[in-house]
Amino acid sequence: MSVSGSFVRIESWLSKNAPNILGQLNKPISSIDELDKVEKMLDAKLPPSVREAYTFHDGESPESKGLFGGWRWLPLNEIIQWNDEQKNNVQKHHFIDFKPSFMIPLLISTISMNDLRYVETSDDNGQEETPVIEWNHEQPARDVKYGSFANYLSTFAERLELGEYILDADNPDKARGLILKK
Repeated sequence: MSVSGSFVRIESWLSKNAPNILGQLNKPISSIDELDKVEKMLDAKLPPSVREAYTFHDGESPESKGLFGGWRWLPLNEIIQWNDEQKNNVQKHHFIDFKPSFMIPLLISTISMNDLRYVETSDDNGQEETPVIEWNHEQPARDVKYGSFANYLSTFAERLELGEYILDADNPDKARGLILKK
């Protein structure tokens, strides 16, 4: 499933079931040039499906408890901020084998606030899809979750439609995110 097709499904479900959560998705980036500037700042190429996703929405608002079941999609400015913080840590602690731009965080756990779902930088031409990987801060491990961000979005859309996610509050107007049904 394409990124655009996934967003049609996700937005359709949200508009019917959780319009206030739909409203927590940020507006899309202003232009493709903005993505090019971000890549230059990160010294990394975003995978094609990630680039395309930001043309639909620039992540979620900071108030969101996570559209993706407790995972909040980061806006580009927060990805840049994270990358800058990692670069400072590398310099401060003299890490010689860590390049922050290797990891591009896309989602942060709204539960732990330390766990990430990230993609790795694409090839030099920006044509390579890279997997979505989960990094658990408490038990550091590189856990591949999805083959690409397009696959992540498609799987999420399918699981939404199957009823696997519910609002994080009894009152739909107070919901700020989605959680997996228990």
